[in-house]
Amino acid sequence: MSNDVNTITVRQTQFKAEKITTQYTESTLMSHFLTALSMSFPQGERFFVETVRNVRDQIHDEQLQKDISGFIGQEAHHARAHEQFNQLVQSNDYHLKKFEKAYEQEMIRLRTLSKRRQLAATVALEHFTAMMAGYMLEYPNIMFKGLSENMKNLWLWHAVEEIEHKHVAFDVYQQVFANLAQRRRSMRTITVGFISSTIIMTGHLVWQDRKNTLYSPKQLFKNTQTLMGLVHMMWRLLPDYLAFYKASFHPSEIDQQDLLIKARALLAS
Repeated sequence: MSNDVNTITVRQTQFKAEKITTQYTESTLMSHFLTALSMSFPQGERFFVETVRNVRDQIHDEQLQKDISGFIGQEAHHARAHEQFNQLVQSNDYHLKKFEKAYEQEMIRLRTLSKRRQLAATVALEHFTAMMAGYMLEYPNIMFKGLSENMKNLWLWHAVEEIEHKHVAFDVYQQVFANLAQRRRSMRTITVGFISSTIIMTGHLVWQDRKNTLYSPKQLFKNTQTLMGLVHMMWRLLPDYLAFYKASFHPSEIDQQDLLIKARALLAS
């Protein structure tokens, strides 16, 4: 397998749909944070694919067309895998339907926008997912501590593929629209929406599980460590986030090659 950072490989996940407890990492807060992220993925990933397909006929670069096919294949697998994961989480009597409905309504709203604004939203969200994927691979001791091999397979696989295709939506946007002002506006809007929805969803899960998350001295200590880790993530990713606003920015300037090589080796082992 090529270790070129831009090689896009559509893989089947090794994640198996089996019973998942509400706490599947050492920290209940980290479990709820990852679940909150996962809840947005199925509908989000399908929206990303639609926004690229909307303008695919305007792409005449042969390599980018191949990359689009890889992007679509990877995102389709991600949506299905996280749908399975979310169903398993909901079997623990979590009340998540209203959040699924809220995500659905937001996707409906986004689909009423122009193709340019839809794709710009995808570009912004893809930058977020690539940044967070890189952090997961760089700091597994923070993000993956206590994960079972099955759960680690899901998040490692998803992180690798997000980095592999991180340039695709951006390149499509640049070839079709290349509107810097729209790209910046969309990132500002997405930043508020993505962060606030993740915090609200995580808080909802924490409150439902407050007996284990808030009232356990052992978990309070671990969750404080997790909170410090999430703050570290924000500071660590801030330069990469701000780079997005540069006129000359391209996702490839964020070097994740070494992380990707190591993570691909873990996936293959």
